[in-house]
Amino acid sequence: MRRSRFLQLALLAALLHLPLDGAKEGNFSWRRYKDPQAAGFAKAALRQIEEHYSRSGLASLFVVHQGRVLLALGDYQRRFQCHSIRKTLMNAVMGICHDEKKIDLNKTLADLKIDDIGGLTETEKQATVKNLLQARSGVYHPAVYETASMTKAKPQRGTHGSGSFWHYNNWDFNALSTIVNRETGDDFLRLFTERIAGPLGMEDYREIDGNYFLDPAVSRHPGYGFKLSARDLARFGLLYLQKGVWNGSRVLSERWIADSTRSYSNTHTARGGYGYLWWIPAIGGAGPAFAACGVGTQVLLVLPGLDLVIVQRVNTFRGQKHPFDPSLYEKIAAAVKTANINTTAECIPLTGHPESAATAIMDRDKFIGSYGAADGIYRIRAHGDGLVVVYPKGMQARLLPMENKDTFLVEDIFEVIRLKKAASGKNGELLVLGHTK
Repeated sequence: MRRSRFLQLALLAALLHLPLDGAKEGNFSWRRYKDPQAAGFAKAALRQIEEHYSRSGLASLFVVHQGRVLLALGDYQRRFQCHSIRKTLMNAVMGICHDEKKIDLNKTLADLKIDDIGGLTETEKQATVKNLLQARSGVYHPAVYETASMTKAKPQRGTHGSGSFWHYNNWDFNALSTIVNRETGDDFLRLFTERIAGPLGMEDYREIDGNYFLDPAVSRHPGYGFKLSARDLARFGLLYLQKGVWNGSRVLSERWIADSTRSYSNTHTARGGYGYLWWIPAIGGAGPAFAACGVGTQVLLVLPGLDLVIVQRVNTFRGQKHPFDPSLYEKIAAAVKTANINTTAECIPLTGHPESAATAIMDRDKFIGSYGAADGIYRIRAHGDGLVVVYPKGMQARLLPMENKDTFLVEDIFEVIRLKKAASGKNGELLVLGHTK
């Protein structure tokens, strides 16, 4: 009973301190239909979607039609791991670099002096930047942030020449971050924050929500990851739906959007074709589509013909999974296609948790250091007046202080931890006490 009460208090603490201190440079604010039925959507169709959602175990479902929020179900403001949606986020940064002529898609790895542990072959070095964007490099070197199943499925090195064969290959996706960093003299994650998250006015994303995955024993090219909320991912999808224009300003060229969202490969999977870091699925009755997908399954789906953006999030912090389920998207598409849209229907602001400042932590500096746990070494570092925990694979999250001075709630993950400091020069101990949601 005491443990249950403790976790309830932890959840309350999380909600009181949940920050929405995102980029907020854009002046776009989400507005939702006050009454979807008055806007022309059939009550029975929407009920069917909501019932599907309630059975699915999804953490959130966020649907935007004509720039207005039609459905905002679940934790749409909570940051979850994006997993492989990260690759589509890379598309935007690559697009800006290409539009500004900082990166030439026709340059080869040899031109760019891209190599890896043990050396790439001369044949592998003939792969172009465009080949990497299309997952057609033919470079099957080991990659960071790669699952065991991906490693097992990878072809033998030298099996296919550059541009000749599609294979979903983390080496391609990771090497793109090295190319961005070298060719621009900047940092990919910082560019995403300043050139994408900022102009789009992402409400929940902070720079600490992007991170690199490093393993110098495997590859010189780091993986990269993001935590994003459903409503911030929907902004990203809306940017592509609007052909690269946001609030009247051009962020990406229309040509880049068109080239990125057409298929160059038949992947022989349920996700259809593949463009530049975008999947090109077939959604029955919905017309042309492009999607970003990640473990879970996380989905950002754009249906230009219906002026529709759909985001589904899955709580992989708790190990949850959901299949790629086109039937849900088909139900949403059908509800839009059969609606008798009233463009004058009243819309009201979409609300989330109240904004709050970062919480200062007393005796902050004494917690800074390394801590051992069952799954590896965690680092606690300073962040403003507070603390951030860095997970063994690089993901970061802010720590929210609890009543006990050595106990914290991990933001976004809703994990309650206790830090036990060790003697000088040794790792401390990180104990997981429970989860709140």
